[in-house]
Amino acid sequence: FEILEIRNMLFLEAEGNYTRIHLVNAKPLVASKTLKEFEEILPSSVFCRIHNASLVNISFIVKYNKGEGGQVVLTNGTVLDVARRRKDELLQLIASFAKKV
Repeated sequence: FEILEIRNMLFLEAEGNYTRIHLVNAKPLVASKTLKEFEEILPSSVFCRIHNASLVNISFIVKYNKGEGGQVVLTNGTVLDVARRRKDELLQLIASFAKKV
């Protein structure tokens, strides 16, 4: 059992019925919850489901590469694909996040 701070979560990645949680300056952890369960409990103002397999903390996005769905680049250099149908939601969330900062 481990308590994690949201501000240290870069992104979460689906692995069947498990989720790999990628953290800032730490090894990834595996949780026995699905990505959908995490999507329901994490704040939607900070986390965005960008793909069936990825839930990203938008505060760590440094770049968006255009494309059909596009890709996001995180502060640690990780590149994640964005699904076409999730692109608009992501761009809206980034825009509203940028206004707050």
